[in-house]
Amino acid sequence: MNTNKIGKYILLFSVPVFIITVLLMLFSEIVHELIGTPVILFSYLISCISLALVYYHSIPLKRKKAIKTMTIISISVFVIGWTFKFMHWPGAAICILTSCILFSFGCLPLIIKSRYETRKTLLTKAIVLLSLADLISVLCILMGLLFKVLHWPGGNYLTIIGSVLLVITFIFWNLSFRKEVKLRLVAEEQLKETLNEVKEKQREITDSINYAKRIQEAILPSFDFIKSHVPNSFIYYRPKDIVAGDFYWAEKVGDKFFIAAADCTGHGVPGALVSVVCYNALNRTIKEFKQTETGKILDKTRDLVLETFEKSTSDVKDGMDISLLCIDSKNKKIEWSGANNPLWYIQDKEFKEIKADKQPIGKSDYPKPFTTHQLEYKENTTLYLFTDGFADQFGGPNGKKFKYKQFSDLLLKNNNLSQIQQSDLINKAFSDWKGELEQVDDVCVIGINI
Repeated sequence: MNTNKIGKYILLFSVPVFIITVLLMLFSEIVHELIGTPVILFSYLISCISLALVYYHSIPLKRKKAIKTMTIISISVFVIGWTFKFMHWPGAAICILTSCILFSFGCLPLIIKSRYETRKTLLTKAIVLLSLADLISVLCILMGLLFKVLHWPGGNYLTIIGSVLLVITFIFWNLSFRKEVKLRLVAEEQLKETLNEVKEKQREITDSINYAKRIQEAILPSFDFIKSHVPNSFIYYRPKDIVAGDFYWAEKVGDKFFIAAADCTGHGVPGALVSVVCYNALNRTIKEFKQTETGKILDKTRDLVLETFEKSTSDVKDGMDISLLCIDSKNKKIEWSGANNPLWYIQDKEFKEIKADKQPIGKSDYPKPFTTHQLEYKENTTLYLFTDGFADQFGGPNGKKFKYKQFSDLLLKNNNLSQIQQSDLINKAFSDWKGELEQVDDVCVIGINI
């Protein structure tokens, strides 16, 4: 059971006792003479203590309000009591007594608790001892003043003891504060040094990643190279981080022009490392192994990727999804193969889709040869290769995914525009949908009009 509940239960007992006793004293002289004053003082004392218990473990803001309220009440009653005493009016002793009890047993424990919480991170044992000494010294001074008002013996001694103890605690508080300040300064210096080290490490890491970005950009085919073979085209490439797991690839072999949008496992630095392996495998398949059929290109690329990762002692299941297109403008032929990523194309204002093989370029349970699809070569056909980053982006008014249906509607709606305009509208749609949310994955979209 916590102190809050204990305090409430005590209040339920002490407050009625206090009120009933006061009422009985007003109407019965026997009660006043026999038990009135002791019972009232005891019940009032218990009520003040229970108030302290109620707010002792409250949140700091609530406790602060309780301290402020009880302090104002006790000071007000204390001033009224001394005013009554100066004017020789009855009730002065009662006012001074009640204000002292309220402040000593209701308010002061809360003040000590708040002080301890704000400074408990440093010098914890010293804070506890000094707080207790403060409590005792204030109680001695208040009780000494009270004894003097009531003409009880020992008032001067209590006041002197409390004052001396208060001065001693003040000196130790000052020493404690100086030591605390010194420790805080040392801690701040250590924190600054740590932050500087972290910033330096972060700068070194960022510089390394930026250099890796330049290497990755150097590996990717240039826009000029792609434009020279498919003039009416665009590439919308938006990495999530500095380096990306998504990449685009292009190569010319004889009359055939190959272009692909690939999505490697992960993003950032891990994805970029996998992309280098997959990019190199595609190049080797075309140049070293002389494969020119899209399905066989993906088959051989998978073999090379698996061969690279099989050298590791750990079970590496990384790989890539890809949409690979081959355009033979001279012989009017189009071939396409895909690993998990489909091909969309718009022909005669009709949206069409060729589904990909449901297997990655990498390790899978039941690998099979990739399918080579033949497409009708027809002028004014627009083909779209893409990864899943655009459709999977969260955003919009409800923070949901963009999804493939909305993505295909966007492409179909703007198909009649130039490739540059389409790229700009895709960028705008993505940015508007994402808004202030974080980009969840790399994005790569390629559009080609023949």
